[in-house]
Amino acid sequence: MTDASLVEKALKEYTKGTKAYFPDEAEGWIVATVTSKSIEGDQLRLTFNVDQRNKNINLDWSLAKLQASNFADLPPLKNPPMLEGTDDLATLSYLHEAAVLHGIKTRYLQEQIYTYSGIVLIAMNPFQRLSLYSPDIMREYSGKDRGELEPHLYAVAEDAYRTLIKEARNQSIIVSGESGAGKTQSAKYIMRYFATVDNLGNYNSHEAAPVATTISEVEEAVLATNPILEAFGNSKTTRNDNSSRFGKYIEVLFSNNDKSSPRKGVHIVGAKIRTYLLERSRLIFQPATERNYHIFYQLCAAAPAAEKKELGLTGWDSFFYLKQGGTGTVPGFDDVAEFANTQKALSIIGISVSQQWDIFRICAALLHIGNIEIKTFRDEASVDDNDPALAMASKLLGVDKATFKKWIVKKQIITRSEKIVSSLNQYQATVARDSVAKFVYSMLFDWIVRLINKNLAKDGQAYNSFIGVLDIYGFEHFKKNSFEQFCINYANEKLQQEFNAHVFRLEQEIYVQEKINWSFIDFNDNQPCIDMIENKLGILDLLDEESRLPSGADASLVTKLYQRFAVPTQKFFEKPKFGQKAFTIKHYACDVTYDIDGFIEKNKDTVADEQLATLNSSEFAFLREVVAIEATPEPEPTPNRPVRGGALKKPTLGSIFKASLVQLMETIRSTQVHYIRCIKPNSTKTPFGFEPQMVLQQLRACGVLETIRISCAGYPSKYTFQEFADRYYPLVASNQWNNDSRQLTEIIVTHRITDLDKYQLGLTKIFFRAGQIAILEKLRTERIRYCVVLIQKNIKKFIYQRSYVRTRAAAIQVQTALRAWSARQQMVAIRENLAAIKLQAAIREYLARSKYVELRTAATVIQGALRLVNAQKEFHFLRITSAAVRIQKVFRGYSARKTYKYEVAAIVLLQSYVRRLAPVKEFSQLKQEAKSVGKLKEINYRLEGKVVELSQALKEQELGNKLMSEEISHLKTQVGLWKEKFSKSDLSNKAVKTEYVDTSTELKKELQSVTEAKEALVRERERDQTLIKKQSEDIRKFELDLEKHKEELTKLRDELKTTTKGEDPAVVMGLRKEVSSLREQMARLIAGKWRSDRVADSQLVSNDGDSWAYSSYDGLGEAQPQPRLRTPSSYLESPDSLERRRTPAPSARTIVADSPETERSIRILEDKALEDEILDSLVTNLRIPLPSTQTVATRSEIFFPSHLIGLVATQLAHFGLAQRLQVVMGNTLKAIQGLTTRFEDDYVSAFWLSNCHELLCILNTPDMRNQGFSLDLVRGLESIQKQLEYIVKEVYSSWIKELRKRLDNTIIPAIIETQSLPGYVCKQSGNLQGSSGKFSKVGGFTTEQLLNFLSKLSKTMKCYYLSDSITQQILSELIRVIGVTAFNHLLMRRNFCTWKRGVQIQYNISRLEEWCTGQNIPEAAKYLQHILQAAKLLTLNKSSAKDIEAILENCPDLNATQIKKLLSLYYAADFDSPLSPELLKVVSSRASLNEKSDVLLLDLEKVSEFNKPSMRHIEAIDKFVPSWMNLPCLAAVTTLAQ
Repeated sequence: MTDASLVEKALKEYTKGTKAYFPDEAEGWIVATVTSKSIEGDQLRLTFNVDQRNKNINLDWSLAKLQASNFADLPPLKNPPMLEGTDDLATLSYLHEAAVLHGIKTRYLQEQIYTYSGIVLIAMNPFQRLSLYSPDIMREYSGKDRGELEPHLYAVAEDAYRTLIKEARNQSIIVSGESGAGKTQSAKYIMRYFATVDNLGNYNSHEAAPVATTISEVEEAVLATNPILEAFGNSKTTRNDNSSRFGKYIEVLFSNNDKSSPRKGVHIVGAKIRTYLLERSRLIFQPATERNYHIFYQLCAAAPAAEKKELGLTGWDSFFYLKQGGTGTVPGFDDVAEFANTQKALSIIGISVSQQWDIFRICAALLHIGNIEIKTFRDEASVDDNDPALAMASKLLGVDKATFKKWIVKKQIITRSEKIVSSLNQYQATVARDSVAKFVYSMLFDWIVRLINKNLAKDGQAYNSFIGVLDIYGFEHFKKNSFEQFCINYANEKLQQEFNAHVFRLEQEIYVQEKINWSFIDFNDNQPCIDMIENKLGILDLLDEESRLPSGADASLVTKLYQRFAVPTQKFFEKPKFGQKAFTIKHYACDVTYDIDGFIEKNKDTVADEQLATLNSSEFAFLREVVAIEATPEPEPTPNRPVRGGALKKPTLGSIFKASLVQLMETIRSTQVHYIRCIKPNSTKTPFGFEPQMVLQQLRACGVLETIRISCAGYPSKYTFQEFADRYYPLVASNQWNNDSRQLTEIIVTHRITDLDKYQLGLTKIFFRAGQIAILEKLRTERIRYCVVLIQKNIKKFIYQRSYVRTRAAAIQVQTALRAWSARQQMVAIRENLAAIKLQAAIREYLARSKYVELRTAATVIQGALRLVNAQKEFHFLRITSAAVRIQKVFRGYSARKTYKYEVAAIVLLQSYVRRLAPVKEFSQLKQEAKSVGKLKEINYRLEGKVVELSQALKEQELGNKLMSEEISHLKTQVGLWKEKFSKSDLSNKAVKTEYVDTSTELKKELQSVTEAKEALVRERERDQTLIKKQSEDIRKFELDLEKHKEELTKLRDELKTTTKGEDPAVVMGLRKEVSSLREQMARLIAGKWRSDRVADSQLVSNDGDSWAYSSYDGLGEAQPQPRLRTPSSYLESPDSLERRRTPAPSARTIVADSPETERSIRILEDKALEDEILDSLVTNLRIPLPSTQTVATRSEIFFPSHLIGLVATQLAHFGLAQRLQVVMGNTLKAIQGLTTRFEDDYVSAFWLSNCHELLCILNTPDMRNQGFSLDLVRGLESIQKQLEYIVKEVYSSWIKELRKRLDNTIIPAIIETQSLPGYVCKQSGNLQGSSGKFSKVGGFTTEQLLNFLSKLSKTMKCYYLSDSITQQILSELIRVIGVTAFNHLLMRRNFCTWKRGVQIQYNISRLEEWCTGQNIPEAAKYLQHILQAAKLLTLNKSSAKDIEAILENCPDLNATQIKKLLSLYYAADFDSPLSPELLKVVSSRASLNEKSDVLLLDLEKVSEFNKPSMRHIEAIDKFVPSWMNLPCLAAVTTLAQ
């Protein structure tokens, strides 16, 4: 290829209007637009206009220079609008630093904090709480693929969890980032997800699996490690209020569930924690505005008063180790509450309360150590013997105060011959004091971690796999970098090298799988930098060697480093130009200069042997246990390097860290790794504040840009043939379109891309070099724009041509009409002229005739007027005269009548007065008499007399009954004696019959006399019975008298009401009490009489097998024979039941089978075969009629099981078989429950739900409720009804669960993904949005199938005559599940919210609403309002902030948080207006006001409460038995009931 063609190809994309990026100090990168391009000879000039600042940038290059640099100096191009705000940076066409920064910024300002970059999840810290981590969100991500929903921590955790299960391979999740980026919080959310995901995974999405209540004890203990490690290992820094000051790798251990377990998959059985590089120096020093570890402030703030006094604790500002930063409290951080959480977490993992206070005792001792004041005297350090801090520290540590003090201010040097003790200066003594504190705290931290591991991973507990979560510090670069930064950056170098290799492997694997031609991808390998640090004679090796020397110093160490690495061949080490106390390492992220001061001391980081011996000799056993951990690590001897006599025997911190890092890398390499890079977006912790330069620096440090460089070296853009064809088919002529997506893809790229190196065709995907998709997108936009213009041109031509033809035809029609109108006007004028002449003649004639008639009429009128005036005068005179005469006559008559009436009235008044005197006197006497109490007393006396008479009569009757009873008893006794004598004589007669023939005559006589006595007794009994009948008649008469007395009392009450209005209230109340007492006395007498009669009746039962007895009083005064009562409880009715007993209820008695018919009935009901027949034929093996739309079964064919079971229950109740009723119905209901709980099919559930409700209606009929059953029977029936109600509810609930299971995988395809409108088809997912959908294929469950499913279900319930209330509840609940599931999924769906999708969803929901209306459940449509309004929001105009009012008006049910989420997910497709930033700001401000109260996802578990349907009125039990069933026992019961 010639140079000219190369230049033309490179500059082809830089046309007018193209956007590119330019570096900027404030924004990192800014966007500018090409305004002009010119080439003059060898010089190129490009002019750009900066969009944000409205200024021009002129760039001049030499073409030769550009070509020499492979055109790398050209500004990076901006991606097409289609890729703006993409959630996966790997899909960008132009992959470079500026595009990555712009993509992250765009999403972050839309409050989308998570973004994918290939295998990496970039997590931006929002610096405020978001509703993204609720159990509902967990449930949405559970079981979903990584790219199906929006990027999230849970998506990465779910991917790791599912891969663990499917591939049985251990997983690792590496969470890294600088302090304040959110690493700790992200790791906590991941741990919480693992602790709950096995519950979410083993419960369906519709089943309630509350996160807080379903986790096991082990899972709870795993979660409890977070507050413990945060308390002892986290602190407040300038960058983060809860910064982890150590690295940790938590292995969550999983084990396969047992086969017998109902839960499938794996479950957590424990955890292991490894910690790395605890920041020990923070214990003794904190910079300004920072804090020490949280546990110390918690202890000072929340320890009880007694413990505070014992530990010597006061406020945090009284301890030197705590007050150096000047900050004791953190806004939004409650130390008291956090201390309670820490204690609770310690208890959960198995640390007893006594051990907890041992830990706190050591923490308090460390604070007192910091307060030990070290003085100087003659350059020697000293500590006062009376120092209170020294005394308290020694007491709490359990060590000797003098010894502890001695080895703070002195040191001992051991030689071969002697031990030399020397004094330390003040600085050295301070270091010795602080070393003890750091050592003890480090050992305490390690002891806590070891105990956590011991309790979480118990010995003998097997685990099959694990998921490791690495929460480790990110790359650090400060103004002054020391040993801690060196170790941290060394760890990041190792992790970055492994990350690069992992990304490289994945990239190459894709190429191998697709079998494309590829060459080795070269990337910046940082292995030489790692070798420089960790290899033999590397930096760490030299550091350890210098640390082992007694005379080792930082200056000698840095000199060795200069000599070893400051050579031209070493590219990763650099010696500073000035000074001899620092060195620079060129890390992968940036160059870092380390200050050598403190390297040796920090690497040793140990205490003197004398101090260690003092601690080991402590009386405090717990302290001895803690510091004993120091003896466990073994030093690693350096090969070929003998250890000198004075060398340090303990391992250094650097060697320990290196060994643990090597072990960590081995673990990571043995697992499948997932990466999360946490980014801190601003330094001021402003919610959703974005500092581009800060973010850009972290992107470089975390390796995201290196990943992009690796991807760009190959084929970063990859699409399936179907996706590519759906997107770019407009780039070729329509005659080349076909249904083979691979062939069409090949045609497109062949026509549009001439350089074969720019793309590769694989087996299922097409691969593009960087920038090719942007070129294709630009060509597609131009092609579509051309097609749009062409369509508009032709449409406008058609419109204007049609308008011209219509205008011309209209003009001709108007001209014709005008000419016709003119001719008509001329004809009208001629006709009007002729008519005018005729009218003039007629008018003149009329005027002359009128004038004549007028003159004649006037003369006649004048004459008549004169005559009238004369007549009126005469008439007036006559009228006046007549009126005067009439007035005189009337006045005279009036005067006479008035006089007469006055006289008559006076006479009548006088007579009335005279006659009134006598009645008034009599009325006064009556009134006085009525007001007196005597009258009432007289009435009461009369009542009392009647009561006394009744009482005497009753007593006489009772006395007579008593005498009669005694006489009957006497006669019975005599009868018994005579019977005994007769039997004895009969026996003796038979014995001596042959011997004593003569005496037989006497015996016969004696027998005859006995017989006669018996007949006399029988006659006497008949007389008694007659007497009892008469007594019954007397009782009837008494009752009639009682009724009369009641009527009299009622009348008296009415009289009292009318006559006591003006009387004394006390008198009235006394009379009322007297009347009530009389009434109670009468009632007692009647009751006593009634009970005595019942006792007499019961004693008349004969002893000779007579099967009849007299029934209880039935209100009619008749004694009717009835079967003997089973129990005498019916005789114990209260007198209040007399009124209820007036209506006979022959079936309301529990009956004993004395008659043969009754005995046969009871034998049938108590037969075990009847119960077996019910269970086997009516329940277990019942052939349920299948639902059919052609032959609908009758009610009798559907409800015959419930009616037959109800018939048996009524018969058992009728015969009083309460126990048998409980057994039969209990077993029957248990069988029904067992049949319905194991779901078989919809028709089975519908059939039994309908029959159970029908049986409940049968047991609630008035006949069953109003009968006078025994108490046991009534309770039994109530228990059966409650069981039935429970079964109805349980069948309803289990059926709903099964239906929701079947709907679970169909709702999303049917409601969200189905595209029923052909003109609005779009891609199912991903960034490539199809324009017309020619090649889009919609698969899966459709809306039509969903409606068919619901219709079939509704028809099934109708076929089985299920209650309308239950049917509506079931269908409404399913509609609610559909609406809530679809809405929640839409809020979490990735790259899905477009206006076309909104139109499709609205159409699908409208069909559901029509179905609800057709099924007569329009109220169920309210559950679809959220998803309907969400779809409507996608179709509304969203171009400016003014549109927010229209959105709120059309979406009243959506809260601000949901609207904000939908708008942030909205994707502007072709020719769609992009979202206005002002609109997003307005919505975000409204959402922030109600963020705490607003919820993002709807509650799927909030199931509507089951409403008990009303009871159907059943007139009679249907005794229908299908002809195909052989039920002999039930047939007998049916006959019995008839």
